[in-house]
Amino acid sequence: MIIRFSLDAARRLFTPVDNRFILDFLPDASDVCIRVYLYGLMLCTSGAAAEMDLGDALGLSETAVKEAYVYWQKQGLVHIRGEEPLIVEYLDLEPTKEGGVIPGKYASLVTALNSLIAPRQFDFRELVHVYDWIEVYGLDEETVLELVSHCMSIKNRRVSVNYIDSVARTWSEEGIKTREKARAYIEGYELKKHGATLILKQWNKQRKPTLDEMSLYEKWVGEWGFTQEAILASLPKLTVTGSPNFIYLDELLDSLRREGQTSAPEIAKADAKVAEETAFARLVFERAGKIEPATRTQKAQISMYLNELKLPRELMLFGAEQCRGANEPFGMMKKLWSEWHEKKITTIEGARKNLEEKSKDHRRGKQFEKPLKLQYPQHTFTDEQLSHLLVDLDKDIE
Repeated sequence: MIIRFSLDAARRLFTPVDNRFILDFLPDASDVCIRVYLYGLMLCTSGAAAEMDLGDALGLSETAVKEAYVYWQKQGLVHIRGEEPLIVEYLDLEPTKEGGVIPGKYASLVTALNSLIAPRQFDFRELVHVYDWIEVYGLDEETVLELVSHCMSIKNRRVSVNYIDSVARTWSEEGIKTREKARAYIEGYELKKHGATLILKQWNKQRKPTLDEMSLYEKWVGEWGFTQEAILASLPKLTVTGSPNFIYLDELLDSLRREGQTSAPEIAKADAKVAEETAFARLVFERAGKIEPATRTQKAQISMYLNELKLPRELMLFGAEQCRGANEPFGMMKKLWSEWHEKKITTIEGARKNLEEKSKDHRRGKQFEKPLKLQYPQHTFTDEQLSHLLVDLDKDIE
């Protein structure tokens, strides 16, 4: 059974407005907040709330109506019980204290919070925010205790309520509304904070990591699969930069990730391989009589002949020795190595035979080689023969 006033009957009734509302709350409230409160009070009193849309009646958006009721909830005059759809319960103006703080409301929670932040205490303005964490953001009381404790660990005991309020809003948006979820979040937060702090200490930076730095660490571990040991093992690679930072480290780890190096053993194995290839390139250049170190490109080419084309080390060193004193020893080396690879020569003995054959072919070519001017048929002409080749210009003109 549903019994209520008709809209016409509601217009002829009156809406009781407590004088305390007029004297204590109305002067400080905005025009929109007053209109929303009074119109809503009228709907509650007349029983017409189910048939009328407050926003449409006042020409206000849903957001404006909700913000008005959030304001009145902070004053202790209403209680928002649901958001979609918006469900608002009007409270009796029973004995209230300043700012809408109701004596005894969440008493055990307030006592626990005050013990947590001692020697300071939450004042009546701050308690309004505490109410919001429960009634607006949907956090349970145990979660509120975890929230405040977590914020104090970040900002110390003098953390502002505004900061806690911003974290509470974020938790609500991310669905962190129970003690279990709060503790899981805090555990993850502490892990990434610890990891980022270790990196800063390696760089002799005595400060706390920023939120952005912690987010990068979370990405490296959570998304890219790096272990903490792998990240620390990669740090020496940044010593070439003047001032190592998380941005440079992010680029380095992205490169390592693409190469499949996300654990400390994988990075160590790759580093050992690079060191071995560098040492071999240095030895190749020494055998060729080159003093300057190999460039990165030259190292890569030497590595290609060694690892991809599978030329034996001894054979490559033998080839380097044959190029000592040449104008372009490295280019000459590559020609020898390429030829030996094509001819499947894998021993020094086979390389010597190849060089001897090349030398014989070279000498044979020199022996039979004629100057360019002698490579055409040669003829000897008599004076008479030459006279026939000449042109008598006088006769031709006549």
